[in-house]
Amino acid sequence: MQNQYDLKRYAVLYVDDEEKALKYFVKTFGDEFRFLTANNAADGLKLIEEHGDDIAILLSDQRMPGEKGVQLLERARQLRPRLVRMLVTAYADFSVTVDAVNLGNIFRYISKPLQTEDVRNTLHRGMEFYILQQERDDLLREKLSVLQNLLITDRVMGLGVVATAVSQQLRHPLRAVHAFLELSPGRLKPQNLNLEKLRDPASWREFHGLVVKQAARIANLLADLSSGQSPETGFDPAAALQAGVTKHQPALASRGIDLQLKVSGSLPVIQGSEGVFQRAIEMLLTFEQALLSSGAAATLTAGAVQDGPDAGSLRLTLTDTGPGIPTDVLRSVFDPFFINTDSPAESGLSLIGAYFLVYHLGGRISSPRSSGSGLRLEITFPTGSSPALTAPDSSREFITNVLMNDTLWERLLPSE
Repeated sequence: MQNQYDLKRYAVLYVDDEEKALKYFVKTFGDEFRFLTANNAADGLKLIEEHGDDIAILLSDQRMPGEKGVQLLERARQLRPRLVRMLVTAYADFSVTVDAVNLGNIFRYISKPLQTEDVRNTLHRGMEFYILQQERDDLLREKLSVLQNLLITDRVMGLGVVATAVSQQLRHPLRAVHAFLELSPGRLKPQNLNLEKLRDPASWREFHGLVVKQAARIANLLADLSSGQSPETGFDPAAALQAGVTKHQPALASRGIDLQLKVSGSLPVIQGSEGVFQRAIEMLLTFEQALLSSGAAATLTAGAVQDGPDAGSLRLTLTDTGPGIPTDVLRSVFDPFFINTDSPAESGLSLIGAYFLVYHLGGRISSPRSSGSGLRLEITFPTGSSPALTAPDSSREFITNVLMNDTLWERLLPSE
């Protein structure tokens, strides 16, 4: 019998309490199939747990001491739903066999006395069915990986386009994305997607709706940034810092989180939009509010940089005793497959919004690595005027730079 598949690619597990029956199977079909054998249900389940996806077919005799064949097949179905299950049964057990088939617990049943060609054909069909399932799942995973990369690409492109379009003046979106990605220790990891769920058309409709909702939230967030715009003049940042902390302290205190502002000396005057500065501070504190749990503490320290290349600039340091920035924060912004409306990781939208505003003002955010736990962000604002927005610094420029930037994609796209 010709077959286009490698029938020894996966194993057949045969469970029977009769040693002669096991030896007969291996001797008769061993040239075509690869066998594992067990003489009771407990040992059969142990082999399934040990060998996992290497087993394609479970063939079990019905009448065995202790646990019967139907019970073994049902327990195997719970462990490995994709496993092809077959029952070997005598005519006297025909009613049991019919019930097992009707309940969807088995793929085929094999009657005793065994007919060699019928068994061979049944094993062929079962193995082909399993291999086709695996190939379909592999193809689905491959297409999902490509789709995920495309959606992440589309998400970061759209983010830059919207960002550069806000008031036609939001500066340095690519630098902000770069800095945001540096918070993550590595690339995004692919999610362990439920293939059974993705086979359901209703799941794709639900997924599409959630992606559209997430995209709309990002667009609304960035569009809302324009509400912080005000004339770009010199201002004292102390008042804006105090206003942001005062606004968030009650909500944090109600959850048992302590927020403190510490200002060291007089702060340098910042040239730019006071409204944008205050909105950036509010977004950073909104992120903290979503990230921290009861008993945590956060401190925002402000002061003038005394020496070095940033001497005279304003330095803000935000620290807390929380869990740090989890990878889910990054995923919630860029990965459309990550949809979890109950997770505080969605505060990542607030964090990247703050990044855009800080870079718009000519500042920068870094996250120095430290041996301790918790978050540490350093935000530096220059005291001079922000550089003027030049004509090439546009959405088209953003897309070109992203497409040509290997380092950004290395950090952003999921690893295999």
